[in-house]
Amino acid sequence: MEAVRRLVQIQQEKPALQQLMKSGSIGDDLWHEFTAAEQEMTAELQEIALEANTFKEGWGQTIFSSAAQMLEHEKQKQMQVEMKAMLEQETLRKKKEDEREAKEAKENEAREQARRAKEAKKAEEELLRMEEQEKKAAASKKK
Repeated sequence: MEAVRRLVQIQQEKPALQQLMKSGSIGDDLWHEFTAAEQEMTAELQEIALEANTFKEGWGQTIFSSAAQMLEHEKQKQMQVEMKAMLEQETLRKKKEDEREAKEAKENEAREQARRAKEAKKAEEELLRMEEQEKKAAASKKK
């Protein structure tokens, strides 16, 4: 299975490396090392196929498709784990945001109540002043 994983990696990296080679970003020595590694991997896979055929005729072909399926299954499992972790992070972030918004709303409500209480006190004081002025005015009219 590891040999198949390495082959897939080589196949994925080859086009980018070819592009870098064409543009002159990498030297011939790196390209030759890469092609040597690719040939070595191909030879290893051929050995694996031959060995598999010694156990049962035709296994040389089925072993690689089985390995590829196993790799895909592992990849899907890893993606599920990553998606679960992302979902947990998003859930936690949403919970914190909801808590922050609730706290903000509570603080805003408390400020609004304090403002209303202050306005009510001012209105009460103003009414008391007006009553006092009216009493003084009424008292001075009686005299």
